[in-house]
Amino acid sequence: MELTQIPPALLVPHENNAHAELRNIDALAQTVEYLGIIEPLVVLPADDEGRHTIVAGHRRHAAAIQVGLESVPCVVVDDPGAGDQLVTMLVENLHRDDLTLLEEASTYQQLTLLDWQPERIAQATGRDLERVQQSLTLRGLPEQIQQAANSGEVDLVSAATLTEFAHDPKAIERIMKKGAGYWGYQHAIAEERARQVAKNELDRLKAELVLAGVKVTPRPKFASEGGTAILIEHLVDADGNAVEVEEVKSEPGFAAYINRDYAPKPVFYCPDPTAVGLQPAPDTWAALNADREALQAEEAARRSVWEAATTVRREFLLARFGNAKGAKRLLRPALRELAGTRMNMPYNELREFAGTLCGCPIDQLPENAGLDRLTRAAVARWLARCEDNLKSCAVSRWGDFEHALAFLDLIVAEGYELAEIEAQLHESIIEALKEKKTEADEDHDADVAVDSDSDSASSGAHGAVPDVADDAIAAEANLVGA
Repeated sequence: MELTQIPPALLVPHENNAHAELRNIDALAQTVEYLGIIEPLVVLPADDEGRHTIVAGHRRHAAAIQVGLESVPCVVVDDPGAGDQLVTMLVENLHRDDLTLLEEASTYQQLTLLDWQPERIAQATGRDLERVQQSLTLRGLPEQIQQAANSGEVDLVSAATLTEFAHDPKAIERIMKKGAGYWGYQHAIAEERARQVAKNELDRLKAELVLAGVKVTPRPKFASEGGTAILIEHLVDADGNAVEVEEVKSEPGFAAYINRDYAPKPVFYCPDPTAVGLQPAPDTWAALNADREALQAEEAARRSVWEAATTVRREFLLARFGNAKGAKRLLRPALRELAGTRMNMPYNELREFAGTLCGCPIDQLPENAGLDRLTRAAVARWLARCEDNLKSCAVSRWGDFEHALAFLDLIVAEGYELAEIEAQLHESIIEALKEKKTEADEDHDADVAVDSDSDSASSGAHGAVPDVADDAIAAEANLVGA
């Protein structure tokens, strides 16, 4: 290894330089012009044309050319190995000028081609292993996602998560269209996962029906809707005997469609009952059942979307408040509500959620639990109640709507991004509270009008009594003032 002065013109960038382009050189050039290059560049021995390849110091080289230095100090080293060169360049760039995500990922990928494992890359560069793995994953994603991550439109964690949808470009397109910010992308990913689960279940049901000899069709137009189809369980034969679904479902003249709402399930029907000698049962409430099914389908679809949003929201709550430091942010409102109400612990999945937030089952808190643990327990209990009330407002359409609105506003202020269905709930609560206030104001105005009429009638009957009362009140006020 030797230290020597080399003209910038005889220095060439390494072909695997991590930077696709050198940025923010002006400030460095000003320093170089005033102080010169203090830290030598690291270069390889000269080639046949007398040129040295730069291993470390590309930005210093560019600054030297910009200010017109005649030579720069360089340390000439023997070839330390391609992998070591890449690591040297990468570490320097990480410390001196942030790489774009794609530049960083590209360098990691080059190291893997030299048989470097992610663990070795992380150790050599000082990066977290998870970040190295996510960066490598990014290089295998569609160009659209790579560019979105590179520009900061989507964070690295969310981008890496999209690998599970690499087989479905339309799914990625839907996620990219809906996503905005970390939690916005988490909502979009959760919704797409639910869609994929439903699709897989749909495919499984369809395969089972086909293997059982059942004709599978799209949803037909039922008699209550102006068509001819009727559910098999609503049919009877010429003798008035009920038709058994299991006995006829695979016979000609019968079919099934898959109801895709919430949990997919097969629905068996007869496209044309008269063609197979059947008729509606006398007590068939076809229209009523159709309306009921439509309402159930709408509610089931809403519940499915809500559950997907709930999964992301609770991940946010765990990430933000599932430790002592985060719990302290909500200790005041939690204690205020604990002091003013009897806040029972929900007996559903929220009990387990509260235990996760607390770090242990709340009903098993040790007697010597410290203040941090007690803080987490109080906040966990309060958040469980908030979630329970929010679910009631969203799914059952009853509950403390003002409390639900305040809870949504709070988590938004803490950095959470509402899913579409949560934003709809937020807006509907605001509208409902406005309407309630308007009705209350109208009732109040009506009461005031009635009281005014009563006062007028009383005044007419008693003459000067109100004036005397007013005089007495004024006199009393004067005494208080004195």
